Amino acid sequence: MRVYISGMGVVSSLGNSVDDIWSALLRGDTGVKAVPEWGKYNGLRCLVAAPAHKYDESFIARKARRTMSPMSEMATIATLQAMNQAGFPSDNLWGKLDEHRTLISMGSTTGSPETLEENFRRMFERGGPEGQQATTFFKIMNHSVPSNVASALAYQGPLLSPSSACSTSAQAMILGWELIRSGLYDLVIAGGADELHHTSNSTFDVVQAASIGFNDRPEETPRPFDRKRDGLVCSEGAAIVVLESEAHLEKRGGKPLAEFVSGAYHCDGTHMSQPQTPAMVKVMTQSLKRANLASEQIEYVNAHATGTVMGDVEEARSIDAMFGRKVPVSSLKGHFGHSLAACGAIEVISSVKMLEAQKLIGTRNFVERDPEMPAIFLPQGVVEKKFSTFLSNNFAFGGINSSLIVSKVGAR
Repeated sequence: MRVYISGMGVVSSLGNSVDDIWSALLRGDTGVKAVPEWGKYNGLRCLVAAPAHKYDESFIARKARRTMSPMSEMATIATLQAMNQAGFPSDNLWGKLDEHRTLISMGSTTGSPETLEENFRRMFERGGPEGQQATTFFKIMNHSVPSNVASALAYQGPLLSPSSACSTSAQAMILGWELIRSGLYDLVIAGGADELHHTSNSTFDVVQAASIGFNDRPEETPRPFDRKRDGLVCSEGAAIVVLESEAHLEKRGGKPLAEFVSGAYHCDGTHMSQPQTPAMVKVMTQSLKRANLASEQIEYVNAHATGTVMGDVEEARSIDAMFGRKVPVSSLKGHFGHSLAACGAIEVISSVKMLEAQKLIGTRNFVERDPEMPAIFLPQGVVEKKFSTFLSNNFAFGGINSSLIVSKVGAR
């Protein structure tokens, strides 16, 4: 059974629509900015981040919006964009869908960090729950994003909330693909969202994974695969794709954007924060196996590569072992920053646009190869490239590895 992507939506540091981010990528823009106000937090060395563009959430009904933090607002906007592109306008969203054959599969790294900070600050200052708002928990529960999206959409069907940090939206999409192929669902609304907050940035700073050497030159970081890379830059946003079975798409006369061919995910069970080349090779191999594809059939690799010293080396080695040095590879973290739970879907959406345009977006801020890395092919700038199939990686703390494959419609 074939599964297609029929709709895409995004809110991000490069723009708040698929067309906006594609234009920004073609220009080579970055969403990374200096955040000097974070200097007030003791011990926080990384003072750069990539905030989402301003968005208008006022159209969301107040009843639904009062339980939303920024991550849920962004996810709702991205979901409506994706559903509209797929042919399900918000004024008749469920007119063409069987809710029992539709699944929401989306998540975030945690509940709203902004609300969590406010919640515990009040608890400590007042010695208890006095003065807490009744809506607080609905912003900080771990399934806040999909639940709030469901409320805004008046959705009453099945819902799952995968949460695996930087692999969240990748897992949500792969899970959707698996469940459509199993015959349980016809359509899955999949993706993820996270909001920017100093505590998220602090997490990476504490484990020596955040960029600290470019606070005065934010446009020069992160630097995936580059010799001078010194860590990742936190971002925020939401990205949603609509996945649909071939039969359902044909029956309603919908238009496919790309074919979601395969995906795999697993935990390497080795180390909570250190990436492992063998585990990355294993998950890419499994993704190819589930697609019944050979490594030679992958024509572009969208790397997770966040700009960390260890992670980029391990991924470069795994890509070299899998695909050699002729397949073009790039990371989009230099453009978007690292949007955590949203990054997998943001990168799939961006890669689908590359597939449509037959153009590859090179790695921003990659200037000089790290001599510790194998010489994988890292094109720069915007490159014309005829290709039909790409593989996209996402890896997360806890040893979580994910890899998925997407093809041009009709390519297989």
